[in-house]
Amino acid sequence: MNNARWTDIMIPPAASLVIKLTALTLRLNVVGREYLDRFRREGRPVLFAFWHNRLLYTCYYLRKESLTMMISKSRDGDLIARVARYFGIRSIRGSSSREGMRAISELARLMREGGNGGITPDGPRGPMYRMQIGALLAARSAGVPILPVSISFNRMKVFQSWDRFRFPYPFSRAVLVFGEPFGVPADARGEQMEALRAEAEQRLQTVTEASDRYFGKEKVQTV
Repeated sequence: MNNARWTDIMIPPAASLVIKLTALTLRLNVVGREYLDRFRREGRPVLFAFWHNRLLYTCYYLRKESLTMMISKSRDGDLIARVARYFGIRSIRGSSSREGMRAISELARLMREGGNGGITPDGPRGPMYRMQIGALLAARSAGVPILPVSISFNRMKVFQSWDRFRFPYPFSRAVLVFGEPFGVPADARGEQMEALRAEAEQRLQTVTEASDRYFGKEKVQTV
C-alpha cells in the first residue's frame, strides 16, 4: 500500500476523533439561535452559508440538522467528505471549477425534498471571503433562503493556507452566530443576481465580523 493510500485511510478516522475530543472541551455560546429555531419549528429547509476557513466546527455543530454539504472534487475534498460521514453529514461533490452546475442542481433537489444544505461560497480556492454565485443559484432553484452563519474562538491556531483556516485550542470559548435569512427571488437574473450576490456576501461578512468581535476586549490568541 503506497503512502498516499495509507494516508487517505488513516486521516479521516483520526481527524474525526480529534475534532470530537476537542469539541467536548469547548464552551459554546450561540447567537441568533431564533433564526434557526424558526425554520426548525416550521419544518422548512435552508441553505447554510459559511466561509471556508470556518467549515470544520460549523459543520460539527450543524451535524444534527439533516445537513448535506457541497464539497469540492479534489483530494482534499475527498478527505473532508470522508470525515464528514463520521458525523452523519452527507456530501455532494462539485465546485465552481469541476462539475459545479451538476452539484448545485443535486443540492437544490435535496433541499426541495426537505433536507438542509451547506455551502462554503468562497471555496475551494478562494478568494477568501468572496462569495461565488453558486450559493444563490442553489437557493433560487430550491426556493429556500440562505442562512448565514459563522463561528469563532478566543484561542485558536490560524494556518498559513489561502483561507487562513482556523482550528480551536482545547478548552477554548467558541461562539456560533446566525444572521437573518436571505431570500433569492425565483425570477432573479443577470444584474439583479449580481446585486443579490454582493448583498449576500456582505451579510455573511457582517455575521463573520460579529463572531470575531464577540469576545470584545479579550485578546484572541492565535499562532
